[in-house]
Amino acid sequence: MDINQESPVIVITALADCQAQWQEVLWGIEEEGIPWRWQQAAGADVVAHAWQAANQSALLVGLACDSQKLVIHYRNLPASAPLFTLMLNEDLQSRRAAGNNAARLVKGIPFR
Repeated sequence: MDINQESPVIVITALADCQAQWQEVLWGIEEEGIPWRWQQAAGADVVAHAWQAANQSALLVGLACDSQKLVIHYRNLPASAPLFTLMLNEDLQSRRAAGNNAARLVKGIPFR
């Protein structure tokens, strides 16, 4: 559910061409009915980019990923302390649950 720039969304910053690797996370977010916006950036610090994405999001939640790692961050947390970190070797169910939980953070309901 990639949405335009004016809508409140979870911002997802990709540091590599990696949307296919993390598609399960995106589906998890969509299952909870929260829109997201994918954007590309250069850099290597996934945690810092996730925190910047959370600061760009009106929903206070941001993600960043590269080809091996995905980080979920919340604006009210310290920049160096992300909420969740997933590695590419996580199973598909864990990836989907991470997406669900990112969206549930927006909704203010308990994590799965």
